[in-house]
Amino acid sequence: MCSWWSPLKCMRETRGWVALQENNMENSLVRGSDPGTVEDILTAPTVENTCAVVVTYFPDDDVVSRLKKIQKQLPTIIIVDNASNEHCLSVLRKFSSMGSVSLVENEDNEGVGKALNQGASIALVEGFSWVLTLDQDTLISEDMFDTLAQVYDESGRRSPLIGSNYMELSSKRQIVHGDSISGQNFLEQKTVITSGMLVSLGLFRRIGGFREDYFIDSVDHEYCLRTRDNHFPVMISCKLLMWQTIGRPRPDGKRVLVFDHPPIRKYYMARNTIVTLREYFMREPVWALRQVIRLVVELVSIVLFEKDKWNKGYAFCRGIVDGIKNKMGRSELA
Repeated sequence: MCSWWSPLKCMRETRGWVALQENNMENSLVRGSDPGTVEDILTAPTVENTCAVVVTYFPDDDVVSRLKKIQKQLPTIIIVDNASNEHCLSVLRKFSSMGSVSLVENEDNEGVGKALNQGASIALVEGFSWVLTLDQDTLISEDMFDTLAQVYDESGRRSPLIGSNYMELSSKRQIVHGDSISGQNFLEQKTVITSGMLVSLGLFRRIGGFREDYFIDSVDHEYCLRTRDNHFPVMISCKLLMWQTIGRPRPDGKRVLVFDHPPIRKYYMARNTIVTLREYFMREPVWALRQVIRLVVELVSIVLFEKDKWNKGYAFCRGIVDGIKNKMGRSELA
């Protein structure tokens, strides 16, 4: 269930959800039914036809300053909140009362996939052609949107999904590096993360929305792989466009690979990776092999470096088993 900060917004959300239903996106597979045309899918992104979708979950008070940076580039923002407390909601409500900002208040934590679908469905109803999806804690550069639009042009106007290069704040690691000799501003990728993802809503209609049954973790990987499976390339900017913290790294700095996620996150990481591997192993063998290695590294990290080993190890192994059984949706471990 969800509520809106105004009656008008409530009506708009209802219409948006109907749009999702009409596109066969109400079930857990969230597959699209409107093939559309390539021209519709690859309409060029502009400030006028693009809005931002931000998913929040107990955001800090500085979220408003980050939202204002987004609004300087894309005036229309759709915020989907997953059952934050009253203090957080009061901050978001105050911000949403100014300018073209919509706030969806989910009464329960519906997960990242559903929240993104809610935002995208509203954007569709409002007539937008693209959405820029962002996390609540992402700090963006002043030219993020212009750079992503430039990548779209320079890559031949053939990619309906473009990711943003970012620096992981704890490790100070930049995700991709451009070719300084050729001056290339973009690269083709297997997958990109949800935050900083510029997505065509024509693609959304063609292949469906994000998988809601994943709840959290690997939602972005699966969507990118599904995009590639539909013969569209996934691009990423080489220019650094945002700063992001992934997980909760240990403060001692001794093991940059250790990310101290709580047990429930370990569960979703393991389960959703297994499910995605089952779906795409034969079609994306290189990506699949890297994910298998990632799972092994994650388990070693739990055993050797992290605290609360028993609960995390149990959740991780339970996720592996549930992934094999294809047991999806929100876990009772939450």
